[in-house]
Amino acid sequence: MKTKSLVTLLPAFLFFLNLCLSSPVYGARVDLIVDHGVARDCETQARAVVNGVFDFFQKTYGIGLQRDIRIKFSCDKLNYQKAIQDWYGASASQASVVAHHTAGVQRRGDLIVDLGDINSDYKQLFVLCHEMVHFYQGQESQDRHGAIGWMLEGSADALAAHILETAGVKNASGFKNWWIKNLKKARELPSLENLHTHKGLMSACYTYGGRVTYATSALAVLTLVEWRGYPALFAYFQALKNSTPEDAFYQAFGAKVTDFEKQFRPF
Repeated sequence: MKTKSLVTLLPAFLFFLNLCLSSPVYGARVDLIVDHGVARDCETQARAVVNGVFDFFQKTYGIGLQRDIRIKFSCDKLNYQKAIQDWYGASASQASVVAHHTAGVQRRGDLIVDLGDINSDYKQLFVLCHEMVHFYQGQESQDRHGAIGWMLEGSADALAAHILETAGVKNASGFKNWWIKNLKKARELPSLENLHTHKGLMSACYTYGGRVTYATSALAVLTLVEWRGYPALFAYFQALKNSTPEDAFYQAFGAKVTDFEKQFRPF
């Protein structure tokens, strides 16, 4: 199946393209595999975003690429599922569940994005940025980044929005209002305490819906950003290398994670 050609978000695409015009020098290996069914312009945009995110982290926060990364752009859901099986060693049933509920995954430097089933250029940019943030979370924490579920996914969404806003994507600055709007429409909201573990976060996705669960997580992270700024997020993930999640959170944000979870309200 051939992916649909995406309508380019011109300002953002040019931003990412301009970032990587001077062939970036990486401190690690980058392997990018593209299914034959991916449209050429779709592939070009995705490649520009990947290189642009590398440069964004380096130039904005001084965080360079320090570990090897392998990226696959799949052309449809079937190939996406197969890649999950081949790259992660998942069973057919496990891969089917993951493929059904996601458009991108990242584990220990292996990133797969299903470009064929992303039906808008805007979502393509967001999913790519979100999964790239997961890569940097793992790099900076030595793969200890999943300890607090809402921090894992909330910071990936918040930083993806930050990257797109910096790139000049139309309405990217309105992410916070969009997340709040989704939560106000919901019949019931999860408590942040219930999203503490990754298992709890996934359970909430089934109970309350993925949009509500992820929006709650992202708004919690934005509250922390308003306190300490975006660099504090990286301080948290870096502290995880040698500290417990609770200690790392306190070091980065000056508060106990249990107290924050009890007191947090999304709006």
